[in-house]
Amino acid sequence: QAWRKYDTDRSGYIEANELKGFLSDLLKKANRPYDEAKLQEYTQTILRMFDMNGDGKLCLSEMSRLLPVQENFLLKFQGMKLSSEEFNAIFAFYDKDGNGFIDENELDALLKDLSEKNKKEMTIQQLTNYRKSIMNLSDGGKLYRKELELVLC
Repeated sequence: QAWRKYDTDRSGYIEANELKGFLSDLLKKANRPYDEAKLQEYTQTILRMFDMNGDGKLCLSEMSRLLPVQENFLLKFQGMKLSSEEFNAIFAFYDKDGNGFIDENELDALLKDLSEKNKKEMTIQQLTNYRKSIMNLSDGGKLYRKELELVLC
């Protein structure tokens, strides 16, 4: 939900101006006073700390490091590198009905297989939590290629 809210241009990245909006909302929620200079300083600090590839923006996996560990489902699959062909094959395989998107049932199968592939045991509750987190990126319960690509790649 946070990703969809703050990636206002739907570029797949949180740029500095979008990160400022995120930090501004966080500071307001915490009742912390700030001015524009402080907000700019915080934004640059966060980028230095979390922008692992130095491109001046945060991708989903970089942004996920700002979230509490128990919600950070992306780190479960850290280190998985997929080529474009592998990603397309995965999407086609799990889009069982061929309708062009992954629904919740198809996503359950994908998550279960991913956890087994990476030799990580996943309880039903964890599976449910991961599915819910990922489906928050979806467009009305339909996880299209772009959203799945954000999660896997």
